[in-house]
Order: sequence, then C-alpha cells, then structure tokens
Amino acid sequence: MKIKLFEEGSIGTNCFIVYDEASKKAFCVDVSDRISNKYFEFIDSKDLQIEYLLLTHGHYDHCADVLRFIARYPLAKVVISEADYQNILSSRGVFCERERFAAPAVLVNDGDTIPFCGQTIQVIATPGHTSGSVCYLYLNHLFCGDTVFDGSIGRTDLPTGSFFEIMKSVAKISALGDYQLYPGHMGVTDIATQRRVNSFFR
Repeated sequence: MKIKLFEEGSIGTNCFIVYDEASKKAFCVDVSDRISNKYFEFIDSKDLQIEYLLLTHGHYDHCADVLRFIARYPLAKVVISEADYQNILSSRGVFCERERFAAPAVLVNDGDTIPFCGQTIQVIATPGHTSGSVCYLYLNHLFCGDTVFDGSIGRTDLPTGSFFEIMKSVAKISALGDYQLYPGHMGVTDIATQRRVNSFFR
C-alpha cells in the first residue's frame, strides 16, 4: 500500500491518495477547493480505480472541489460524516457551499467501517474543529484532518467548533496505538511523537 501527498488549494490542504499497486484500487482523502492538474495526472498515470473520496470534515478547503473530482471519477463514493453534511446543508462561511457539494454516497458516524482491499477503514469521530470532524484509520495510517497537527491542534473558533470537544478528541487519538498521522495541513507525523512534543496531548 502506498500513500501520495499533494498539497492543494488556496491554503495548502493535504490531499492524500492511498493505493494498492497490484490491484490499482485506491481511495482519496480530502480534495481542497482547487485541485491541480498534477493531482489528476498522478491518478491517471497509475490507472487507479478510485473507490472512495473520504472527507474528514466539511470546510471549503477540504471539499469544495468535490463536484470536479466526481465528474472525473464518477464511480468514487463520496463519504462524509452525517453531522458535517448537515453543516454543509445549513451553513455558509467556512463550510463548503451546498451548491458546490455532491450528494454523498455514504454518511458515516463513529465506529462505522468501510471495506477496502480486503481490509476495513475505521471511522473515528473527533469533533472539535467542526462538530462532524472524523478520522479514518486504515492499517496503521490515521488520516486526522484538522483535528491534530504536528505540535498543535485545529482551531476551534469557527462555527460548530469547540475547544472542550477537540481536547476530548485529542485524548481519544492519544490513546490509540502508535499510528502514523496524516493531518489536513503541515507535515506527516505519528502519535508517539505527538505524545512527546505536542502540549495538547498532555
């Protein structure tokens, strides 16, 4: 299994492509608000079959280019938490505008699983950055969106954000195994490192 990172969009969102070279099966995590041609060219050059587009939360910089993505890969299932899909339907501001969002194929909640390549992707609810923020755990890779960054956490002063909730979510992540962490911005890290260097983990 391989993971390719593209930093995309207006504020440098980490967009991940996770793929199996043998089967060509793949899923993507977040798509930003402005996907580059190099992102699409990578997928096409590998002849990848995108099964899912997993969205960690509903902010525009993580999902405003969903329609463009789905137009290119119509078989990909859009996956988002139930809570943040409702935020998109009812909100403006930092949430993606509903007119720019495709109807999701799968609405997820804490503990749900998604089949992929003979394994499962586990959904872990981590509210705080938004009320519907989730992480996706696949093998030893945790895609954590804007809940945790290297040395920090996501902001909580935007609509539906909560410092109290994000601290509970950080504790939840810290209690997991020593997984690799793939945040929505900044560098890739791991839970063991964050226990040492991230003051919010203490």
